[in-house]
Amino acid sequence: MQLIIDTADTHISVKNKTFYIEKESIQKQISPKRITSIAITVNCTINTAAIKLAVNNQIPIYFFNHFGTLQARMGSPYFTNLAIIRKKQLLFYNSEQATNWILKIMQEKVSFQIETLQRLSNKKPKFKEETLLKIKKMQQTLKTTNTYKNTPIDDCRNNLLGLEGMMSKTYFKAINNFLPAEIQFTKRSRRPALDYFNAALNYLYGMTYSIVESGVFAKGLDPFVGFMHTDNYLKTSLVFDLIEPIRPLIDRMLIDICMANQLHKSHFIPKDQGYWLSKEGKRLLIPTFNDYLYKRIKVANKVQRLKDIIYSYSNELGNLILKTENQ
Repeated sequence: MQLIIDTADTHISVKNKTFYIEKESIQKQISPKRITSIAITVNCTINTAAIKLAVNNQIPIYFFNHFGTLQARMGSPYFTNLAIIRKKQLLFYNSEQATNWILKIMQEKVSFQIETLQRLSNKKPKFKEETLLKIKKMQQTLKTTNTYKNTPIDDCRNNLLGLEGMMSKTYFKAINNFLPAEIQFTKRSRRPALDYFNAALNYLYGMTYSIVESGVFAKGLDPFVGFMHTDNYLKTSLVFDLIEPIRPLIDRMLIDICMANQLHKSHFIPKDQGYWLSKEGKRLLIPTFNDYLYKRIKVANKVQRLKDIIYSYSNELGNLILKTENQ
């Protein structure tokens, strides 16, 4: 499980070789064997013994801001795989296979988005005709991406990003029809989130980044060497690449919560001309997200846990890089 620290002034130390969590009159001991990662979303204290216990048990520690955006990661300084894969990753960037891999990722993302829309239209046939038109529009746009096959990624990145943006815009417009009136939104917004849906979705995406990054490290890949997303200082661009096909799967979780009328105004607070997830909102979404990670879902004719699906993308990319003859 992922240990979430979302109460300010919590103290994390070690007692009897376990994590010892203290907050006022509350004390709890948790075995490191039960924890896959630690996510800290508030100001707290963690001593060096707890950090070392996490490192020795291969437990990464993530620090998030109020938006759910990952700000820092602590973990072992040693690579979990051979350095050769990182050398080949740099060579892979300049190969035609890099673009072809990006096209595959885009196709899978859109395929999952379309599956989500079809699922929703079956639940609410009232919007089926309008939704099918939007699906057709997305499929037509997706076809145009095939013209960039075998093209160096530097020569087509901006065009692909533009096409991806068009399809996502159509997708989110279609989703909006199925949400309760209080949760509906006009467009995707990030910093700040301009509505409840985007505030919740941004937070969930932030938590997902940490799981994707763990998969990247587990395979031995360099998270800073991406292909679709540009290389910027301190930006884990490969994580941004690999999260793309996962986003629609996270969307489904939030949409289900909204359609079940579980998400309300009380789960948010107005801040900086937008909205942040409140403590009550985090108490709803965080446990649901952790449970969802271990839920078995059907993807590409396989039934797997969501966490295994996330890790499989890094594993498949690493295998592709290792076997590709770079030119």
